[in-house]
Amino acid sequence: MGKKSRLASGFALVAAAAATMGATAGVAAAERALTGQEQVFVTYLEEHGDILVDLDQKLAAVDLGKAYCSALAAGVPRDQLSTRLPGGAGEDAEAALVLEAATASGSLCG
Repeated sequence: MGKKSRLASGFALVAAAAATMGATAGVAAAERALTGQEQVFVTYLEEHGDILVDLDQKLAAVDLGKAYCSALAAGVPRDQLSTRLPGGAGEDAEAALVLEAATASGSLCG
């Protein structure tokens, strides 16, 4: 890809939603380091072309990946998480990448 993905800008929206949970939680999250599973997830995304320039974007991506893990655990089929999204085929491809990263060996859903 080599360019800033739509996911990277979409992560800002996820981060903004997470901020509504409380300013204290947001500050604490921004000051922490990535866990091993989170780093595997972020590295997978970056190796496949997503550019996550700062910790806030990485943490927002992690939040999205964890939401996918929760949805899978609740029985939502994989294809529903990565297809038929409002943005069309491009957004479907980005969602599929996040799902692949979250379910990769040693990653968030592992």
